[in-house]
Order: sequence, then C-alpha cells, then structure tokens
Amino acid sequence: MRLHRPQIAEAFVRQADKNGLNHAVKELAALLLEERMHDQIEEIILDISKEYQLQHGMVEADVKTAFKLSSDIKNKLIEKVKKTTGAQKVLINEEVDSSLLAGLIISAPDMELDLSLKSKLSKLRA
Repeated sequence: MRLHRPQIAEAFVRQADKNGLNHAVKELAALLLEERMHDQIEEIILDISKEYQLQHGMVEADVKTAFKLSSDIKNKLIEKVKKTTGAQKVLINEEVDSSLLAGLIISAPDMELDLSLKSKLSKLRA
C-alpha cells in the first residue's frame, strides 16, 4: 500500500505528540527508506510543518514591509491574523522589501492583506 505525504505528515505529528520527537523522526526515517520516498523528504517536511500548525492551532504569516516593524505594530498584526484565521498562535516571518515605498503585505493561509502604498495608489488610479 502506497502512503501519501499528507497521511505521513499527520501520522508523524501524532507520533511526535504521543512518543516524542526523537522517536517520531526515527520512525519517519525508517518509513521513508522502506517506502523508497527519500527523494520526497523536502516536500514531506513542509507537509509536516503545515500539519503541525493545523493540529496545534498555529498559523505562519509572511509580512513584507518597507521598514522593520516595531513590536507594537507586530503585536497588532498578530492579533489581526488571529482574528481573521481563528489561530491560537501566530508566527510572523518579517521581510524588509526595498521595493515597497511604504506599508506592508501580509500573507497567511486563507488570508492576503495588501496595505502597501503601491496598491493604494493603484486603487486611486482605477
């Protein structure tokens, strides 16, 4: 029976929660070798990350900004993402993008918010 990556990710997270991360990693390595899926390890790790976040009420949000965010703004963004996605915890990946003149762009699962100056100017032109 061929296992699919989402099934592997779900089983890994359950195993890690129940028996610890070291045990789950050893089981995963054995499975990948046995099923000859070692060439899919990068995709499986991404699947595991998504599944872990899903099962633990976490959301990872990417934020592109013109300038480094203050802790106050970062906290407000976290609350906005929590309200929008229903997540219990939000991880922010901040990237300063010199192509943005001002504002920011937030990307998270089920959420895209463009508050950049460029998008606001585009809306004014339309």
